[in-house]
Amino acid sequence: MLPSERRRRLLARLNEDGPLAVPELSAKLRVSPATVRRDLQLLESAGRLQRVRGGAVPASAPGDTAEPLHQEKVRRHLREKQAIAVEAARRVRAGTVVALDSGTTTLVLAKELRRYDDLTVITTDLKIALILADAPSIDVIIVGGSVRKSLYSVVGPLAERAVAELNAQVCFLGADAIDVASGVTNASLSEVAVKRALLRCGRERILLADHSKFDRVSLAEVAALDGFTEVITDNGIPADVASRYRAEGANLTLARMEG
Repeated sequence: MLPSERRRRLLARLNEDGPLAVPELSAKLRVSPATVRRDLQLLESAGRLQRVRGGAVPASAPGDTAEPLHQEKVRRHLREKQAIAVEAARRVRAGTVVALDSGTTTLVLAKELRRYDDLTVITTDLKIALILADAPSIDVIIVGGSVRKSLYSVVGPLAERAVAELNAQVCFLGADAIDVASGVTNASLSEVAVKRALLRCGRERILLADHSKFDRVSLAEVAALDGFTEVITDNGIPADVASRYRAEGANLTLARMEG
């Protein structure tokens, strides 16, 4: 493949799928991570994309302020989210009903699940629903309710009632903050009730959170740590922090980052 064609495909992938990590681009384009990094550097210099830690995001159009909150969150800890998503996807088998919370880590997980067969995915996130909508072997159930502007999550009484009527083999939940004493907390009161409903609908309840979320407390409690069957984070978490949470009973899995 000519370098110009490879870069054209790279940009097409980025614009179609959104933020991507270097290992993911390397696999999609079948080239080395070093080649991907060189291409990203050249394309950023040309204003075609924006590099972030571990990968790249699409270039913002001039004056584009449609989703500043989501764009800001999606750029953080991209390598960590990719590693967590790969590890989380291993918990899914054909025929599984999966519930996906709104958020940028679950968004990366949704991309991993596109290649799976015979799944039903329940989600409260519009972007996740769009990513999975044309996957041939995945049935998507998008929960109705009020949409949070610039964050694309669905909240409110309608969403809570809809989720309460559903059951899933596994629920993947995101978090704004995690603390031994305060448990899992969230900055948005409107999202808390929906997250609690998602937890109740899942037989297995798996928390996905990169290492930056630990030892922090946000506005409102979602659930205590013992409300989760497993917590998946990245191996960037300090060893003493991981040991402390395990000592408190958290079933902590460390996903290994590539590169």
